[in-house]
Amino acid sequence: MQKTFPPEFSALMAQYHATAAGLGDDHPITRRLWLMVVHTAPSWFVDEMSAMAKDMGLIPEPCACDDDGQRFYSPDALAAKLGIPADEVQQHMDVLRADAAAMGLPDAILAKDATELNRLH
Repeated sequence: MQKTFPPEFSALMAQYHATAAGLGDDHPITRRLWLMVVHTAPSWFVDEMSAMAKDMGLIPEPCACDDDGQRFYSPDALAAKLGIPADEVQQHMDVLRADAAAMGLPDAILAKDATELNRLH
């Protein structure tokens, strides 16, 4: 399989990098550009970046999965890995979810009620 980036993804990634350099990662415009980058990213790229983040120890082990095999992480485990309070993780997730909704993008933060998930052992 030849791995290529769609032109839209490449243009958005370049715009994201330039905006982040000028405005910072936490600026609303930068966050929204990131959501657009993620939305246009090829699935192979998302898979590779996820594997790299896991190998680098940047994300915790998943704690559950749904019936389709989609893995989920607990906010507490994310908070511990990031060294921030769990309520701050939730706040960041809420902001990203609201930004995605305002842009008409699908929810980038997959969240489910714990009762809908199967615990991983």
